[in-house]
Amino acid sequence: MRTRLALLGTVVLFAAAGCEAGEGAAVVTPSAPAEEIVEEPAAAAGGACILWDYKLIEQTTGVRFAVAASDQVQDTSSCVVQTLEAAWPDLTLSVVETTKANADIFLSERMPAKATKLSGLGRAGYRLTTKAAAGHGPAVEIGWLSEAKQLQTLRFTFAKDAPAAEVKDMNAKLLELAKALSTTNG
Repeated sequence: MRTRLALLGTVVLFAAAGCEAGEGAAVVTPSAPAEEIVEEPAAAAGGACILWDYKLIEQTTGVRFAVAASDQVQDTSSCVVQTLEAAWPDLTLSVVETTKANADIFLSERMPAKATKLSGLGRAGYRLTTKAAAGHGPAVEIGWLSEAKQLQTLRFTFAKDAPAAEVKDMNAKLLELAKALSTTNG
């Protein structure tokens, strides 16, 4: 900023003094320096964002996210990542620090009514696909009770008009990401 002001001041002084650019003289045109955009790691947002990074997400989902935000409400930490281009798709992770629920309680009381049980993820898990609503496309959600007795939920929300094949493919990709994020006792 100081450089721009100094350059602008010099140009104004030359103009006021009646100096002209003669033949062969160089004309200096002030230009703004290129701004460098620095991408902060997702973990820099804190909260549940400390559990993942953009590379891991891109490798498993095939989507490049670049913006992360987190929140903490009582014992629940969350993180949402988005692309730079639009509000959707987005990917949300929420983690409840600890629960006394066992697998039976999780499946009977925490699993949404239209969800299907998942095996091979923590102590118990479910998958739920919802239809497009409120300006966004469908969503795929995976929730599970981890081995460390945490309630974890991943939700991928698509942009409006997402192809059905992409939604179907995201089921396996999101399960892979959930397995990578699932906390253990060790």
